[in-house]
Amino acid sequence: MFPILSPFQNEWITFLAFLAGIFFLIGLSEIARSKLKWTPEASRKFVHVLVGVLVMFSPFLFVSNLPPIILAAIFIVVNAVALKSKKFEGMHATDRVSYGTVYFPAAYLLLCLFWWEQPVVFEISLLLMTFADTAAAVAGERAKSPESYTVWRDTKTVQGSVVMFIVSILLIGFGTRVFQGLAHVPPIDLKILLPLSLFVAALVTVAEATSSAGSDNVTIPIVAAVGYDLFLTTAQNGETVILLLWILISFAIANGAMKLDAVSTNGALGAFFMGLFVFGIGGWRFTIPIVVFFVLSSLLSKMGQRRKKALKTVITNGSRRDIVQVFANGGIPMLLAVWWFYQPSQWLYAGYLASVAAATADTWETEIGFFSKWAPRNSVTLAKMESGASGGITLLGTLGGLLGSTVIAAVAYPFLPDPAILKWVIIAGLVGSFIDSFLGATVQGLYQCDECGMTTETASHCNGPISLIRGTGYISNDVVNLLCTLSGGAIVLLMI
Repeated sequence: MFPILSPFQNEWITFLAFLAGIFFLIGLSEIARSKLKWTPEASRKFVHVLVGVLVMFSPFLFVSNLPPIILAAIFIVVNAVALKSKKFEGMHATDRVSYGTVYFPAAYLLLCLFWWEQPVVFEISLLLMTFADTAAAVAGERAKSPESYTVWRDTKTVQGSVVMFIVSILLIGFGTRVFQGLAHVPPIDLKILLPLSLFVAALVTVAEATSSAGSDNVTIPIVAAVGYDLFLTTAQNGETVILLLWILISFAIANGAMKLDAVSTNGALGAFFMGLFVFGIGGWRFTIPIVVFFVLSSLLSKMGQRRKKALKTVITNGSRRDIVQVFANGGIPMLLAVWWFYQPSQWLYAGYLASVAAATADTWETEIGFFSKWAPRNSVTLAKMESGASGGITLLGTLGGLLGSTVIAAVAYPFLPDPAILKWVIIAGLVGSFIDSFLGATVQGLYQCDECGMTTETASHCNGPISLIRGTGYISNDVVNLLCTLSGGAIVLLMI
């Protein structure tokens, strides 16, 4: 642990001083914005860096992580309220929509909860969020001939990403040396430190490139922390060479999926990122089930394309998955894999399988259900529905969902040869798909294009006005898929 340098014997007096210090910095940003005529982006970066530096001192000021946790919770609420009411514009105002000021304390909260006992990782993660992210933004803004690209929603620049990568390498390398010295931890050998720096820097650069609306304020530090732990664990086990294998296999799978037109370019990047973590954490036992899901589901979707067009079904997201769809189906399994990394158990592995099984069952119900001779029924009212509309069920589709859930359990049998647990994986996967159908029939948004009259699950069509005819606009098919995989994993963990 770091030496404690608190100016007060009572931690709660230090807590109040810390809280006052952050509000003081926010006040300075307001003065800079109004009196010095700073731009919104300049004042926001000012607060971002100074508050980042301030919270980096928390391990030197507090023995317990309780005061920092409370501090983070306070600012999640304060920043959310201020953002909604448009207060403290020196901290919140930007030239684009951003929730970064809410994500920042959320990331700090997670670091305090899970990495407080690992102060070096804690500090490196905050370093990258505070300085590397800011350096990337400044480089992108000041580039004379910026080369722009868009992975998800926000436009990024090649110059900013290059600076992000280089600055991250330097911060990880030098930061590790400095903080290990302060924590009296034996220094990492340079043969490990250099690839560690490259590995984590690459991860956070991808996290920054794929961010939207300030989400990099939470993805950068958390990805850095998990990636740092993952690399060191592998190195300590003498398996550093496997790191190259993770990268190559993940790249090969993502590239193959893109060539088969199963994913878009940004979807391939998301699949690569996810595969690297999933395979790196759990090897083949985690990789095979999720690869089986993506490959077979994509093939089924391709097989049914002609029939979908002939039936003139409701317009959905299509068979070519983008980055949002990739994480909607695989994000929860990836998080369960990370949880397993820190607390290995067959129960968490079963939860991971059930989450993948739910995604598979849901997808196969839809794709196989298209071949049903009878119209689908609403899963709530049992009224007839258009083929392909969310919330509809058919007997053939339900059998397809059961088959999909069973396939995932079957491919995992060599890694979890307990029939009792695998039975619950199958059940949880199927029930998760039923929950998906229920949500699709009730709360998921369904729209009608005002220009052509086509019914669609997407909030845009014909580049014109569109009307919400059912559900809520906040619940898209991707959100429902995310809840489906979450419910599958939760069910099996609760049942076991």
